[in-house]
Amino acid sequence: MKRNIPFFESSIVALAAVLLFVLHANAQEPFHVKWTMDYTQAGASDHANFTPSSALLAGGPNTFTLPTVYSGGGGAVVVGYIIRPWPASFSTSRYMEFTFTANSFKYNITSIGFRLRRSNNGPNSIKVRTSMDGFATDLNAFVISNNGTFNTYNIPVSYNNLSNNTFTVRIYAYNSVDIYGTLWFDEISVNGDVLAIILPVDVTYFKGHSEGGQTALEWETSWEKHSSEFVIERSGDMKDFAAIGTIAASGETTERTSYAFYDNHPPAGICYYRLKLVDQDGCFTTCKPIAVLNPELSAEIRIAPNPPTSQIISLTAPNSRDAVLTLHTSWGMPVPFRREDDARGYIHIIPIRALHSGIYFVTYQKNGRKEHLKVLVP
Repeated sequence: MKRNIPFFESSIVALAAVLLFVLHANAQEPFHVKWTMDYTQAGASDHANFTPSSALLAGGPNTFTLPTVYSGGGGAVVVGYIIRPWPASFSTSRYMEFTFTANSFKYNITSIGFRLRRSNNGPNSIKVRTSMDGFATDLNAFVISNNGTFNTYNIPVSYNNLSNNTFTVRIYAYNSVDIYGTLWFDEISVNGDVLAIILPVDVTYFKGHSEGGQTALEWETSWEKHSSEFVIERSGDMKDFAAIGTIAASGETTERTSYAFYDNHPPAGICYYRLKLVDQDGCFTTCKPIAVLNPELSAEIRIAPNPPTSQIISLTAPNSRDAVLTLHTSWGMPVPFRREDDARGYIHIIPIRALHSGIYFVTYQKNGRKEHLKVLVP
């Protein structure tokens, strides 16, 4: 038998559901990203928000190869990763690096931990730096006073409300007696809390394609909260990205919203594009880059002569009798014209009325190919 729930009771149930949602939305979950160095340099995370990269040695190869770069003893949890050589004086180029990528959630970092062991002739001076200030200053510096056993270090930090999508720790070692001095690394970890606060938007797709010498970018969000803007960034090598434009975001919405942006002057070849998602507090994250191939405009289709006259625009376009042509002003107004094709492969666009001075665009379409040709009428 169906029971009718009184209004007051149903309101209490609804309020309880809202409170549960709010409590869940503001809950913090601990996370640990760890590099155990147990026969592997790969990292692991106990939270899906983080993807660690493999530990990286910078400043030259590891010359410790006999019999293996891993060794137990000295209090290692399982084994430690052994490295040599180390410089006699501090060098910003010689270090071990530990990096992870964050995905959707904001997070706090509360501590960084690791275990080190030095040989009798190994480096005893250690510096720790992070990407939070571009590795410019020491987070901590200390001296390893004993040899042959692992020392445990834990550095408290307060990196709060982060939305950067990468975080890196570098451990530098120096003051080695000679080139045979070694240092063991064991159980490196970055610890903190994940904030159950989704970053400004949820992007359902981000895609792009070349279109007549331009790159057309499109994306869609399923919802937005406190979103401010999208910064469109471009790179030629997937390393250095530069902003090429911005689009205002919707701010607050739970509905699907579509956006578009045109890169009017992309370089020929493969370009990489990504979105920087910025919220109203200035925090941001970036989405995964996409690649778009921008072919060079074919030399067989061109305005000739260029500039044309106000009465006729001629194109060299062999085998293009079935091509579709349109003529527009620079602000998108269509211009009516009459078309003539001659035996030499020229297409003549003859406007119904003489063109005023200014910039026009001829759009050429054939077999899925679309190109925009810029015309300057003097």
